Amino acid sequence: MAQLGDFLSRFRPAGAPGAVSRAAVPADKAAELAVELDPVLELFASADAECTRIAAEAAREAERIAADAAERAAAITARGKDLAAAAREQAAADVIGAAREQAAAAEQDAARRAAARTGPAEADVRQLTRAAIDLVWSLAASPGQAGPGGANPRAGAAGDAGPREHEGPGR
Repeated sequence: MAQLGDFLSRFRPAGAPGAVSRAAVPADKAAELAVELDPVLELFASADAECTRIAAEAAREAERIAADAAERAAAITARGKDLAAAAREQAAADVIGAAREQAAAAEQDAARRAAARTGPAEADVRQLTRAAIDLVWSLAASPGQAGPGGANPRAGAAGDAGPREHEGPGR
């Protein structure tokens, strides 16, 4: 809706009141506004330039801060990798040291047991006795022949050639 002032401005005279003169030229509103507003807009232009300068400076500062943060993050990452490698090496050294201690203890225990042992164990004697008997039989017998006396006294009733557990030294 049009304002009353806009409506009345249609009937405003083009020139100053007074005697009729030549045809008048309507007033240039844009030029009048430009004359009024140019000084104010020039003040805003300097403020706009100041804002642009501050924004550019802030962008440079933000880039610098981001670059510093990236450098610190890279340094922290490298230090973390170094610490992790050192921790792995230390853990490996600890495990190897514990294994060496355990092996040394086992070796000392075995040496102590061997020193306390006075002679061969019964199982060792049985094994050596069987090996000696088998060696004697294999040397005395030719392929396809029986041992001394014509028969293998170790063969069971079913013909198995395995050692008899009930036979042993002193039986």
